[in-house]
Amino acid sequence: MAAVAAWKKAGFTINKYFAIAARTVERSLKPDIRKEADRRYETELKVQTLNDGEVTKIVDLNTGKETTA
Repeated sequence: MAAVAAWKKAGFTINKYFAIAARTVERSLKPDIRKEADRRYETELKVQTLNDGEVTKIVDLNTGKETTA
């Protein structure tokens, strides 16, 4: 019988296991370093509208601000 990893026995997927491990490490960091680590989760999302291969409109989904190119 093959040995089974502890995370698998506990019913976790490998992704869930990695998420728990990452969160544990982040919580153990000093506050100044933790601030830098938290920035990894900031996302910037923009939608560009194209017309004939040219960008005609850009919408920043974080702020809702719309700009024309």
